[in-house]
Amino acid sequence: MNFFKNHLAKGLVALALFSCGGNSEKVNDPLNFSFEITDSVQVDFLGEMMLMGYDGKQDKYLLSTDAFDKYLEVNTSGEIRNHHELTPDGIDAVASVLGFGYLEGDVTILSETGKYMKFRDGKKVGEITVPYSFQPYTFYPKLGVFNYEGKTYYPKPLPSSSNLSPGGGEFYQALYRSAIIEGQDLATGDTIKSVKLPETSALLDGQMHGMLFPIYTQTEDLLLLSNWIEPKIYVFKDGGRGFDYERTVDLSIQDWVAYIPNSSEDPGQFYQQNSNQKSGNLVEILVSDDYYIAVYTKGIPEEKVPDQTSDQNAFRLAVQKLDPYFAAIFDKDFNQLATDVPFPAASNRPMVVNKNGEFVVSKVAGLSETEDDGIVLYKLKLKVD
Repeated sequence: MNFFKNHLAKGLVALALFSCGGNSEKVNDPLNFSFEITDSVQVDFLGEMMLMGYDGKQDKYLLSTDAFDKYLEVNTSGEIRNHHELTPDGIDAVASVLGFGYLEGDVTILSETGKYMKFRDGKKVGEITVPYSFQPYTFYPKLGVFNYEGKTYYPKPLPSSSNLSPGGGEFYQALYRSAIIEGQDLATGDTIKSVKLPETSALLDGQMHGMLFPIYTQTEDLLLLSNWIEPKIYVFKDGGRGFDYERTVDLSIQDWVAYIPNSSEDPGQFYQQNSNQKSGNLVEILVSDDYYIAVYTKGIPEEKVPDQTSDQNAFRLAVQKLDPYFAAIFDKDFNQLATDVPFPAASNRPMVVNKNGEFVVSKVAGLSETEDDGIVLYKLKLKVD
């Protein structure tokens, strides 16, 4: 786990702060899209939490601390329905949390103990067992577990049988070619064909590209995948026994700061080479009635990165102020209609579209000019002129 902790110190600072992109092309005749704040909801809780998920059937929202050790479930009015703290001891003990989200209304947590654990009203109600031992080498910014056609799909951990040492050059090359998402028949324990990057991916060129953090969204018979570090969406379609690769959609984003690949077998050289910039990241793929919405940050070039200080929170806020969240808008045929549509400046990472078609984001208190007595959620409408 030392590598995991070191990786979070580097990878998630390099994921949140200091990351590979594609070529930027002009979007023809863009429509005028914008996000308008239509409402705000206040949650009576002292402390900062980030909105992590939404359950449409029960119309409730999931918020968590950065460490994923505490979470809240609140209704659409901001009333707290559940407040739970995860601990490594007791009947429902949870070891280090690797990922966090909703699965059909249950809070679902990937623990380094090798299980996806499900909680309801703060009580453990079940688990999904990964049918092999695995190496807890990374953290999942979006867990994304979902059920489809009688199978449960989840991020596929790296099996211990791979005998790879996390952090080495061979580890990264194997990672790029490994399965990203796995489906399992929970009744039999059988797994089915997994989702992986297509052979056409630029990440399979033998160079070092850094750590991947899978972000994916299932909608109808499609699975839309991002690996966090590229301005691309990999589109997979239900093929009967899992999802088959169909196409790659390149985002047209000007001024995207891309990771610089490195041919060295020493990953340290890659991270050193990229340590003075903050790369762009594609951090979420959202779906509304009419559009696909790719959420991203562009990154910050070396000459504009703020000076590092001993106050990590102040530095984090300075970085986010310079590198806010934008949206690229696509129609349902993946034609890009707009780019660089800004979210409100104080928005945390946008991860939710509710059943009313509203985009919901949590507010970053340190980026706001007003002081609030609790957590604030903004409800946004995507306007088209």
